[in-house]
Amino acid sequence: MARPADVLARREREREELLALARDYVAGLSQRVTVIAAAVVGSVARGDFNVWSDVDVVIVAKELPERTPERSALLSADAPARVQPVGFRPDEFDAARRKGNRLVREASDAGVVLTGADFFRQRSRSTS
Repeated sequence: MARPADVLARREREREELLALARDYVAGLSQRVTVIAAAVVGSVARGDFNVWSDVDVVIVAKELPERTPERSALLSADAPARVQPVGFRPDEFDAARRKGNRLVREASDAGVVLTGADFFRQRSRSTS
């Protein structure tokens, strides 16, 4: 029987592997658009993921296409199978936050920031 410490260590390794997958994705995306900020949200960020969980990544970039199909195509072009990106322009992110959008609130309040810590910090709970 596995010791609790071993189980926790394995779980932390799995989480770090998923976060590394997201970091690599953001690095690749940054070769095509200027990523202002990116954060992992959802079960991977919280640590309660399972074998079927996606890695939800909130991306903030100015150059995202206006239309949803083109935006989705750009964001998913090089995304690994488990990475699920959701993109916002900065003004869209701010508008969605004011409306209480769960993803953007989680990105700035509790997400695992991959890049753009200042962007999220400026929009955290303390500045709502």
